[in-house]
Amino acid sequence: MSSKTISLAGEVHISTGSVYTTVDAQEALKAIGVAYGLYSRAEENRDQRVMLEGGDHPALVVQEDVSHHGSPLWETVRTITDDPEQIQRYMDFRKVVRMIRQMEIDRERRPAPPSKKGTKQYER
Repeated sequence: MSSKTISLAGEVHISTGSVYTTVDAQEALKAIGVAYGLYSRAEENRDQRVMLEGGDHPALVVQEDVSHHGSPLWETVRTITDDPEQIQRYMDFRKVVRMIRQMEIDRERRPAPPSKKGTKQYER
């Protein structure tokens, strides 16, 4: 069974006899999604969006805002897929990406735990 490979940018750590790379978990997840057709970088662009177009034959499409000011005017620029099974996979994966993004936002908003009483923050 062959698997997909992806390139990730990260920080390299060299240890005795080993090399490790630290990458951003969200970016790694998105790159995996792109490799399997489950995510589009259009999700991250301000002037683009991924939408499910209905009708007799539903399709997952990338739309671009073609207005130059005022209210957005969305125009379909490409189709990601029209396979119902792949559409469902994409939508499920997008939910996971959004859930993890929200978890990170919540974690950043959470106040730091209080320090132990009677100790200064710089003491260990």
